[in-house]
Amino acid sequence: MQYKSSFKSIAVALGLALGAMLSAAAAPAFAAGPAVVLIVNTEAVFAQSKVGQNIRSQFEEQAKKLRAEGKKTEDGLQADAKKIADERALLSPEDLQKKVQAWQKREAEFQQSMQQKGQALQLGLQQANGKVEAALRPIFAEVLKEKGGTVLFDQSVVLAGGADLDISAEVLKRLNERMSTTELKPVSIEELQAEQKASQ
Repeated sequence: MQYKSSFKSIAVALGLALGAMLSAAAAPAFAAGPAVVLIVNTEAVFAQSKVGQNIRSQFEEQAKKLRAEGKKTEDGLQADAKKIADERALLSPEDLQKKVQAWQKREAEFQQSMQQKGQALQLGLQQANGKVEAALRPIFAEVLKEKGGTVLFDQSVVLAGGADLDISAEVLKRLNERMSTTELKPVSIEELQAEQKASQ
């Protein structure tokens, strides 16, 4: 379970959102004159924001609990496997086979459960990040308008320069004013699909 991979995904998603803003904002600009370009470091804004740090803290705490839960169950399975091995000589082939098959079933169920819980945590992280993305969109539009900008690029697509055009500090300030926490709740694929269907 990596926080960083999902952490980067919000920057990618917002980069795409900025691209959409580019096409909408740039059209009238070209008719009136040259585009005024501004830059935002979405990844830095998210990492430094109160809500971004809150999400990261929740994710790390829940991932830690999930690892501890997995280790406890795994230790129990290993102890049971050793017990079966120690009893081999005392069991009939049929009884030994039954015990081994029962253990294998429990081990497979454990692996499946851990995979599902890890996936649910990652989906919950994506959902929490999506709430921050939704909060950032109007902030981008506001600052872009106030600064007289017509095009907003994410820092990740800027090869060099642009420090004097960076509005990240102002975006960070406004995000902190409007959003300091959001719940990170593990969610299954089925729950996520049901929520998406209900919102359509």
